Amino acid sequence: MAGGEIKQPAGEEEVPQTNRSEPQTVAEVRLEVRDVLPGDRAVIGVEQDGEFVWLTSRKYVHPKAVDEFQELLGRIVREGWWVQNWPGAR
Repeated sequence: MAGGEIKQPAGEEEVPQTNRSEPQTVAEVRLEVRDVLPGDRAVIGVEQDGEFVWLTSRKYVHPKAVDEFQELLGRIVREGWWVQNWPGAR
């Protein structure tokens, strides 16, 4: 074919390729900064039906790290990499 075009075999359609998977369950993941956490921990993950909250210690986690972590969490959820573990989640 002219111009380097490739002809698809009869009956086969070209399927667009993507690196993203569609999330199966809407997830809510958020981050809260606290002055102190139990056991003097830096981060604690708390999961309940419908959401996952990361509690972070102001003592150990720099505000820039909080912003970057929140951005990454949003990306993980949008791209379908986060799997929720509550009843009814797929």
